[in-house]
Amino acid sequence: MARRKLSAREKLRRGERKVVEDPKGRGLMLIPLPLDLDALIRRVPPGRLVTVDALRDRLAREHGADFTCPL
Repeated sequence: MARRKLSAREKLRRGERKVVEDPKGRGLMLIPLPLDLDALIRRVPPGRLVTVDALRDRLAREHGADFTCPL
């Protein structure tokens, strides 16, 4: 039986948000949900420039981590 295709919204909800110890010993690492990043990007006003590094720093700070895993 064929599996049904996931919608774009369902793909954003996949996985789980985790804060784990970094295997390289750099502190706590956030593994965000794609939906977290989507919500953060939608809060940026039109015409405003926000870098990927700024988005990653903001996500880490909001969830009590030192940094995020590479997106």
